[in-house]
Amino acid sequence: MITKKNVLIFGGGAYNAQEVYFALRGTVRYNPILASSNDNHSIFIDSNAITDLPYDNDSCFIDQLNKVIRERSIDYIIPTHDTNAMILMENESRINATIVCSPYETTKICRYKSLTYKTLKDTSFVPKTYSRNSSEIEFPIFAKDDKGQGGRNAFIINNYEELFKLDQSVEYVLCEYLPGEEITIDCFTDRNGDIKFIQPRIRARILNGISSRAVAIDITDEISNIVKQINTRIKFRGYWYIQCRKDINGKYKLLEISTRFAGTFNLSKNLDANLPLLALADFSGMDINILPNKQKVILDKSYIDRYFLEYEYKRVYIDFDDTLVFNRETYNTEAMRFLYQCLNKKIELILITKHAYDIYETARNIKLGLNIFNKIIEVPNNEPKYKYIDNTVPSIFIDNAFAERMAVKKELGIPTFDVTNFECLIDWRMI
Repeated sequence: MITKKNVLIFGGGAYNAQEVYFALRGTVRYNPILASSNDNHSIFIDSNAITDLPYDNDSCFIDQLNKVIRERSIDYIIPTHDTNAMILMENESRINATIVCSPYETTKICRYKSLTYKTLKDTSFVPKTYSRNSSEIEFPIFAKDDKGQGGRNAFIINNYEELFKLDQSVEYVLCEYLPGEEITIDCFTDRNGDIKFIQPRIRARILNGISSRAVAIDITDEISNIVKQINTRIKFRGYWYIQCRKDINGKYKLLEISTRFAGTFNLSKNLDANLPLLALADFSGMDINILPNKQKVILDKSYIDRYFLEYEYKRVYIDFDDTLVFNRETYNTEAMRFLYQCLNKKIELILITKHAYDIYETARNIKLGLNIFNKIIEVPNNEPKYKYIDNTVPSIFIDNAFAERMAVKKELGIPTFDVTNFECLIDWRMI
């Protein structure tokens, strides 16, 4: 049996951190743990989540991080924010775990757009930049915070008057305005410095600075050349990404580079290129090969609700018709997910039904194994189900029929749930 290595994902409250977590959860070699410095959504998906680390600019951060590393037997750390990455790599020699990231100098170059452009100034894909005092600015231009991200402190500037109104306390990079299509390119460089993966995608829709709809596109010679030139000038290891936008001539120009996982890297993951897993493999000394699927994949994000139910139950009574199965032929997949979650938790399952047909024959026809249930109760059609329920064990009752739920709740005091309520019962902390 393989002993799993523990992987700390810092900061764990961010969306990309949670996607890294899901990319690693259930893998054979690694056990991910989300870690952050405040109460956040991570506790809803990771039962081992840490939310009380000091902030990374705190004087005791490294000491407390090493304490967590020791107590949780952490082998690897994956930073998920540009500043986190830079601070961790700057203190790499003081941290008692392997940081899965490019070298410190690279994180610094990528954290500041001015350093990025300076490092790559002799290439054709770096946009033209200006100083605030220049008298030869070709408007419109684009102003962006030197260390900003997600579109914060970013403005189109049309004239000198607007330029002079920019906040003087913010260090802006002023560059040519790029009006064309924007793409993000997921990249992977192994420990030998060889590019192993390039996958561009269109940012079709943006939500809070993250691409909420993304479409994988083909690699062109232009895209490949940009990535390879960057890789020869900057030392990367593992995952990194770049963002580009077309100029007025239809040529891609560089917006930014990052060594952290992008918010939509999971599009590449679902092309069968699990980049967090591959990064850990590379840092473990393994040779890697990546052969992604070629089929078109479109990713679209929306908000998802996750719940804690403050009630510990040991038994579930669940209806069959229009709750577990529709029209004797179609599974309710949310209900099935919940049932198997209960099996993992050793929660007793009781099927309670007024099915008008032979329940055993129906189950055979739809290939439902009734042996997942501890008991099957067939209730006569003219009797209420609550009379067949034992409330001496902490239980819940799930049924699409309002009258049945009302009677169970009123007569037995058992919490009841409609067929639309499975989302409240799903424990995302379970594999």
